[in-house]
Amino acid sequence: MARKREVRFEPAVAKPGALRPAVSPGDDPIDELTVTDVEYRDADFAERHVSGVSVESCLFDSVRFPSALRHSTLAESTLRVCDLANVQADDSTMIETLIENGRLTGLSWTAGVLRDVLIDSTRADLSSFAQSRLRTVVFRDCDLRQADFQSTEFRNVRFERCNLVGARFTGARIQQNLRFEDCDLTGIYGITALRGATINGGDPQGLASTLARELGITVEWQTGLDEN
Repeated sequence: MARKREVRFEPAVAKPGALRPAVSPGDDPIDELTVTDVEYRDADFAERHVSGVSVESCLFDSVRFPSALRHSTLAESTLRVCDLANVQADDSTMIETLIENGRLTGLSWTAGVLRDVLIDSTRADLSSFAQSRLRTVVFRDCDLRQADFQSTEFRNVRFERCNLVGARFTGARIQQNLRFEDCDLTGIYGITALRGATINGGDPQGLASTLARELGITVEWQTGLDEN
């Protein structure tokens, strides 16, 4: 039997070029704002609720994002040490963007799009990407405990060294190349929807227990010999 050929892919993350510093209030997030080639540093927009924002070729460093950022587009940008905890960004699009050392706890990016995105060394527990379309996306060294990927469409997506304990994949749709490398998949939900995915490394026993649970099988692990 021929061995399945491994397909490696990396997101085409763009690097912002020459930038000008953000100027308040003109560059502050408001509905339907369009901003290009701007550098935001040490800004706090958490009290804002905006929709229809379009961002291209920008750098965000130590920025707290608006609590609501729906129907928005973030393209060719870099987010470093940014806080998107509990942000409602449903029906939004992220393209050719890097997120590193960030906080995405409780982020809601449902029914949206991620294309050519790298999320690196970021806390994203309890986040939701449900019903979204992910194209050429890598999650690397991320905390994704109890993250929601229900009914998410995957094409060229890789999880590397991620904590996915209790994550939900029910109804996931794998179009092509979904990989888990050295991830903790203990207690995930919807594992039967991951048919066709590749799992390399991690905890095989924990994964077997999770699969057995979803199939209604009770597994009794023998930890030692019975004493006479």
